[in-house]
Amino acid sequence: MATFVRTQSISHRIGGRGRLVLRVHGADMSINGVRGDEASLRATFEIRADSDEEADRIFEEARLHTEAGGSQLLVEERDNVPNIGAAISRLISGRGQLALSIEVEVPSLVELRVESAAADVRADGLQGDQRYESVSGDLYLTDVGGTIRVNTVSGDVTIRATDRLDVQVEAVSADLSVIAPRLDGVRATTVSGDIEVEGELGKGEYRAETVSGDLTVGLVGGASFEVRGLSTDIHSDLDHRIEGRDDRRRVVIGGGGPAFSFSSMSGDLAVRRPRRVDAGFTRAHVESPDASPTPRQSPDEQLAVLRALEAGEIDVDEAARRLGNRSDA
Repeated sequence: MATFVRTQSISHRIGGRGRLVLRVHGADMSINGVRGDEASLRATFEIRADSDEEADRIFEEARLHTEAGGSQLLVEERDNVPNIGAAISRLISGRGQLALSIEVEVPSLVELRVESAAADVRADGLQGDQRYESVSGDLYLTDVGGTIRVNTVSGDVTIRATDRLDVQVEAVSADLSVIAPRLDGVRATTVSGDIEVEGELGKGEYRAETVSGDLTVGLVGGASFEVRGLSTDIHSDLDHRIEGRDDRRRVVIGGGGPAFSFSSMSGDLAVRRPRRVDAGFTRAHVESPDASPTPRQSPDEQLAVLRALEAGEIDVDEAARRLGNRSDA
C-alpha cells in the first residue's frame, strides 16, 4: 500500500467573539488565536490505499462535516457520536487506513469547544471562554487567558497563561500544571495525578482535591491553605505558621490572603517561591495596559490621564489604576 495525502479546507467569518466547536477524535489538533474575524481550518488526511481511486473514496467518506451560520461554526466527523465515552470502542478498532491532523486559526477571543480522543491538542494565543474534553490525549495550552474548563481521562494538562486566568479541571490519571501571572480561580480534581499551580491568587475560589496526588503551589503574595488529609505532609519554603489538628490544618503564608482548600487521601502539600513568575511579572502582564491585547482606553484617553498626572491633579497610583483599567472594589 502507498500513502496518499488529501486536504480539506474550511473557513467561516464568525466575528471576533463568535463560537467554534470541534468534535474530532483521533486527530492531533493545533489551534492558534489570531487577529481578525474569520475561523479557518485545514485538515490533512494521510491515507493508505492501493490506488488514487481508493484514496479518493476513503477521503470522501472521511471528510469532516460542517455547520456554519452567523457567528458560529461546528466541525465534526460525519459519524460523530454523541459523547466522548461512547467513542472509545470505535477508537480501539480504529481506522487503520487513515491518519488525520488539523490546524486551526481562529480569533483569539472566540468561545471555543473542543472534544477529542486518542490525540493531542495544542492551543496558543486564545483569550476567550474555552472548554476541552479529552480521552487519552495531552492538552498543551500556551499564551492563554480568560476562562478554561477541562475534563480529561488519561491525558496530562499543561497551561501557560500570559493574562488573568480562571481554570477548572476534572481529571482521571492526569497531571495538571497551571502557571499564570494572576489566577482568578482554580478548581482542580484529579484521582492519581499531581497538581502544580503558580501565580498570584486573586478573589476567586481556590480548591484542589486528589486521592493520591500532590499539590505544589509557587505562590506570589500570601495565602491561607485549608488542608484536609489523614496522611498529608506539609512543606513550605515561605514564612508560615500551621494551626489545627493533623487531619484538618490551616497553613498561613506570610500575612495570609486568599483561602485555598486542599483535600487528599495521601497527597502532600508543598508551597514554594515562584520559579517562572513573580510580582513584577504579574504587574507587567496583568495591570499594564501595554500588555493587554485590547486596551479599553483610546490614545486620547491615555493622554488625558498623563496630562492630569503632570498637572498634579492625580497621583501616580491613581494614574496607574486608570491606565490599567483596574478597580479596587
